[in-house]
Amino acid sequence: MSKRRRKTRSGQPASFAQKTRQNLPTEARTLIASVDNDITIPFFSGVLQHADDTLIQQGGGKGLKIYDEIERDPHASAMLQKRKKTLVARVWEVQPGGDRPIDKEAADLVEEFLKGISFDQICEDLLDATLKGFAVSEIVWARDGSRIKPERLASDDQRRFVFDRDWKPRLLTWSEMFEGMVLPDRKFIVHRFGVKGNNPYGLGLGSRLFWPVLFKREGVSFWLHFLEKFAGPTVVGKTPYGTMSDEQNKLLHTLVSARTASAITVPIGTDIEFLEASRSGSVSYEQFLAYWDRQISIGTTGETLTTQVGESGGNRALGEVHQEMLDLLVDSDGDLLSETLRDQLIRWIVEYNMPGAALPYVWRVRPKNEKAEAESRKTKAGAAEATDKAIRAIVSASAKFEDNDVARDYIVSFDITDRLSDKTIDALVMARHSFAGTRGTDPFAAEHPADPAFSANRLKKKL
Repeated sequence: MSKRRRKTRSGQPASFAQKTRQNLPTEARTLIASVDNDITIPFFSGVLQHADDTLIQQGGGKGLKIYDEIERDPHASAMLQKRKKTLVARVWEVQPGGDRPIDKEAADLVEEFLKGISFDQICEDLLDATLKGFAVSEIVWARDGSRIKPERLASDDQRRFVFDRDWKPRLLTWSEMFEGMVLPDRKFIVHRFGVKGNNPYGLGLGSRLFWPVLFKREGVSFWLHFLEKFAGPTVVGKTPYGTMSDEQNKLLHTLVSARTASAITVPIGTDIEFLEASRSGSVSYEQFLAYWDRQISIGTTGETLTTQVGESGGNRALGEVHQEMLDLLVDSDGDLLSETLRDQLIRWIVEYNMPGAALPYVWRVRPKNEKAEAESRKTKAGAAEATDKAIRAIVSASAKFEDNDVARDYIVSFDITDRLSDKTIDALVMARHSFAGTRGTDPFAAEHPADPAFSANRLKKKL
């Protein structure tokens, strides 16, 4: 009997036998490294504090307001909008969470409700977590006959919320300025980005974009100062030794007005010079600002070529690679957002209207790359042709063995035949002499030469 048959017919070893049911320890069912014993989180009250070092050191009394200033930079704002808009522009679809009729009804209900609200705007508001670490939207529910549906969602400022030890949001009010008021369930959606450890506030891109934007802003101020000096040179007035202070002050006012006046008068003996702003070297303010723009692009979209081309230019292949990087980041944002919506908004809709139904999925579908798919099909066709040639060579070589079992052992000894079924292997063993050209024609000479399974089926019918 061949090795392939022995593998198929032999039973599982005793080590794979079904084990008896064991009790699950309590430690295995609970979280040991919890927020209660986390030494990295300072507890000043009943709520958790931000773990963003940039926010802690630079926020001061502004808090998350400092990340709003990042969006005032045109380049940073464009990069953030590009990442958001690329995802929101994709078509979304709802898929059932199971195969039961109630699961499909729940998916249809969720799709109907999402179409009744500004779903794209809701997604874009929640994607603000990409910059600040988390985003909050409030749901206004309404009754529609026997159904309960979300009537609208309103985005809220993140500075109004804190989180307790269970990661539940609490609203800061004038009467609850530190620990916030307790909020009802199924009311507020919280989307988080960059969550690490026991930090419910997340860690957004603002933590890494703050410094490039700040350095760029300071560079602009120095550049403006230089341009002012370059456009209007400094005027120097030299007065004779012993001139009184009052006369010197009058001359100073005269020289200040000289920058915009067409004519001035000065006392005899006064020497006036103009100091021109000059610099040397190859580094410019424009290069300094361009450097930080590149850092902003890399920190936001992971690339630069889809938004700016350097002095050395670019090429199409490199542009496609950079576009792929952007697509990967957008795919990741879409997956995180889908999980948030399914775990909160979609779950609440199903619990209100169809309890017991499997939770549907909502996805943003990535556009197809027709060129990449065509290249993939071409590659697969080439691989199939190479596989077909290899199988032909193996079966032809097995014809030198007269014993069927020996020929079978030879054929299955190659990894390339592992995916073939036992019936196909049997057919190849019986037809090996035909492959070698000793008995009749090649049984694989059909309209599907690259499909061994098709050829084996035709050969089986002949046999």
